[in-house]
Amino acid sequence: MSSTLLDTTSPFGTYRAEGLVRAAWRLADRHDLSKGLRKRIRSLVARLFQGPYDAEADGLKFRLYPGQNYDDRKILSKGRLPERAEHKLLRPYLSAGKVFVDVGANIGSYTLFAANAGAKVVAVEANPETASKLAFNIAANSPVDVELVNVAVGAEEGTLSLWLEPSNCGFATLVEDLTTGEWAGDWSPRDVEVKPLQSVLADKGLDRVDILKVDVEGFEDRVLLPFLRSADKALWPRVILIETNCRSHWAEDCLPVLADLGYGLAGETEDNMVFELQG
Repeated sequence: MSSTLLDTTSPFGTYRAEGLVRAAWRLADRHDLSKGLRKRIRSLVARLFQGPYDAEADGLKFRLYPGQNYDDRKILSKGRLPERAEHKLLRPYLSAGKVFVDVGANIGSYTLFAANAGAKVVAVEANPETASKLAFNIAANSPVDVELVNVAVGAEEGTLSLWLEPSNCGFATLVEDLTTGEWAGDWSPRDVEVKPLQSVLADKGLDRVDILKVDVEGFEDRVLLPFLRSADKALWPRVILIETNCRSHWAEDCLPVLADLGYGLAGETEDNMVFELQG
């Protein structure tokens, strides 16, 4: 597959997604087809219709690179945001003035959803290229109250290898073991800066977090648990959404720790759980 053009300077609307493009990506996203056939169709469609394409979903603007990212494919093929079930769980907690921290922000489907609800958002994305795409999407939806931080989050400051898979930049991971077996692919590493979550929040002058979302492909425990164990309780989020579909790759299970700290399960989907601090 040839390299897709990364364009973060042309105005939104430069790249129109015509009917044939959407139809092709809808075909590539058909889950009534076998996984193997869908993968072959997706590979062909990605060669023919790489993008970028400019599209709106649920009133939000995105520049999409469907050959490179699952979320882009979903938005283009379905004409709506992915993670609808998760957004429904979070929506009651979002309003003007709330602080939403999005760790693993990808291209902004959560970030812009929360900002559109009036929240102040800190969007944290480790992959520099994905962060550039996110920056474009934030600007395209201006005015929104979003600050972007291009850094990985972990237990301590330093550098780690971020493993990237070219067909889904949203599945970038700091857990090398995850790149084999079920998720084997054409992975390649790049070094990225790592900071503890508490340092990221301090850099942004935040003294509270209302909602924290952590979706970092098997590294969730190393983002969340060091923060909860070191931060003043006043900084603990009232609500935490954590992705659990890579739970088997956690070094420590977050769920019993959250229960011990007073977080109760407020809802769950196939891939995520939402917890609310009790009392």
